Amino acid sequence: MDLTFASRQLERCYTDEVEAARTWGPQVGRRYIERVTLLYKVRSLQELMTFRALRLHPLKGDRANQWAMMLQGRWRLIVELQDARTLVIREVTNHYGD
Repeated sequence: MDLTFASRQLERCYTDEVEAARTWGPQVGRRYIERVTLLYKVRSLQELMTFRALRLHPLKGDRANQWAMMLQGRWRLIVELQDARTLVIREVTNHYGD
């Protein structure tokens, strides 16, 4: 798939493991890099859904057209389907903010 990043910070965290670890901690940072690398390799969202460990699921309400996948514990990666071939990396968030 084609990927774009919603911010320079998200892109920097993908290209620099130290920055990712500084931003979210070593485990979440490493998992973020792994997940984004996987997103580059898959051909479609349907193919991504075959990886059950990701717990990929669509979001609702004002986050319609966005999807969440598991990173570590309650941390998740939010992506948005821009078109059939392009995903936007939106954010890394601690689910429910706690």
